[in-house]
Order: sequence, then C-alpha cells, then structure tokens
Amino acid sequence: MSGELVNIRGSKLYVEQYGKGQSDALLYLHGGPGASCLDFCYHQAKALGQSIWVIAIDQRGVLRSDPLELGDSCTIDDLIEDCEALRNHLGIQQWSVLGHSFGGFLAFSYAYKYPDSIRKILYEAPCFDVKSSMESLINGAYQLSRNIKRNTAEEIGKVLQEKHSAKELWEALGHVFQTLGSRHKDSLYLHSIDPDDFNAIYKDPSVPEENWSRSRAHTASLVVEGRFFENLIPLFPSITQPSLLLHGQYDPVCADDQKTAFIEKTPWADIIVFENSAHFPRIEEADKYTRVVEQFILSHD
Repeated sequence: MSGELVNIRGSKLYVEQYGKGQSDALLYLHGGPGASCLDFCYHQAKALGQSIWVIAIDQRGVLRSDPLELGDSCTIDDLIEDCEALRNHLGIQQWSVLGHSFGGFLAFSYAYKYPDSIRKILYEAPCFDVKSSMESLINGAYQLSRNIKRNTAEEIGKVLQEKHSAKELWEALGHVFQTLGSRHKDSLYLHSIDPDDFNAIYKDPSVPEENWSRSRAHTASLVVEGRFFENLIPLFPSITQPSLLLHGQYDPVCADDQKTAFIEKTPWADIIVFENSAHFPRIEEADKYTRVVEQFILSHD
C-alpha cells in the first residue's frame, strides 16, 4: 500500500499502512536519526501486515514528510506528540510500538510519557544510552581498522582517549567513519549481507535525491536540543508494558551494558538474539524477525 501525507500538528507526516483494520496495531519508529521507514516497509511491513495493522512513518522533517523550515521545532517531545496525535487521528485506542536504533530511544520515551497508549514495546538494536553506543561503535571501528591500516587505527584510537561525553563521541563518529571509509563503515552494521545489497533500497527512484537532505535538519535539531544524549537506563524500572529486545549477535549499537540493564531492570522484559545479524536483523534474518514480532504482538497472555 502506498503512503500518504497526513496533517499532524501543523506538519504533513508521511504514513504507510498495511493490514489496516487488524485488531492489533503496531507503530514503527525508524532510527538514524533521520533514516526513514523506507527499508522497514520494503523488508517487513507487508509480511507483518498479514496479521497486524502496521503503521510506519517518516518522522517530522524526514525524507517524504514535510521538510523543516527555519524556526520549526523538532524535539523528542515533538516526535512523541506526533505519535500520540497520529494514534488519535487513526482512531486507535491502544497500539504497540517498535523502534529501531534511535527509534528505540523514541519508543521508550513515548511509552514513558504515554503509558496508557502503549500495549507492548519492541526494540530492534536500540540505543538507550548514546555514550555507551558511541563507545561501542568507535571501538568496533578501531578493531576493524587494525586490519586495514595502522595509521587509521591510531587515529580512531585517539578518539576513544580524547572524547568523553555522549555529545563529543556522537560528533566524533562522523570523523571516525570518514577515516574508516564508507564500505568498512557499513560492514560494522551488517554481518550476513553485502553493503551494496543493503544500500540498494535507498536508491529508490520514486524518492527524489534532494529529499535526503531533509534528514540532516531533523538530526541537527535533535542534537541541538540535547535530550537524545540522556541515558535512559535509570528509567527502565518505570516501564511496565511487556517489552522485547531484538538484537543481532554482532550489533555494535546496543552494547552489552545496555542489554544487561534492560533484562535486569525492566519489569516484564525478554531478549531475542539473531545469531546471523548485526544492526539490522529485520533485513539479515527477515523470516525469523517476522515470526518473532508476530508471536509477541499477537500473544494475549
């Protein structure tokens, strides 16, 4: 089903729906920030729509949604309020939410603010603590670079020695990736598929190339706000909805300390490991991912 632009809180959001009218509704929140729901819809939404009402969006200011204009607000609260307004617009009393990477941070924040709106929460390779995630990513880049070029490894290693705050590490990551090179960078996030095959979906001819620049403004606004750099782990005990964390065995983003804290501190939580995946189990092990999500959402225990 093709998407539509829906007027939500004064801005048009791009929304795709699959399996509309199914009794169990699921909102997908993409990562990035600014990555869009493009690959989720391509790889998962139609399959999940056979049994679940799937709603996927490009968040405020991203790709096919209205671009942010000078002075427009795009904060974590704006993104949360967009989700809640969309739920009301669609007439859904309660839905589940699935967030990937940064979308996991957003899904948690949404459930924390509006617990009565959320039935269940799924996190795919989430980022609950940017500092922890950036340290893990940069360390992964360092280990990889040791097999490429000594000077490259030394340059990346300095970042871990010199940068300490979540924001400093976030801002340094771009330089680390530039030093590593785009193909090696992609290999950090992927385990069982080729980066060229992964990136092919982002060359969709129906999406104008210039639309991707919208994501930069979206990300920049969230970085300026700074809330994204907060550590969510101390809030884990407050989330009482059934929660499921999906992570690839080789994922560099949801670091071990985050997974351990999730299972120890979240009241009703479980973890599913995808043994042949890194940061994108929905793509690398698509059939298993569909099955796991369906079982979790459709269970009414």
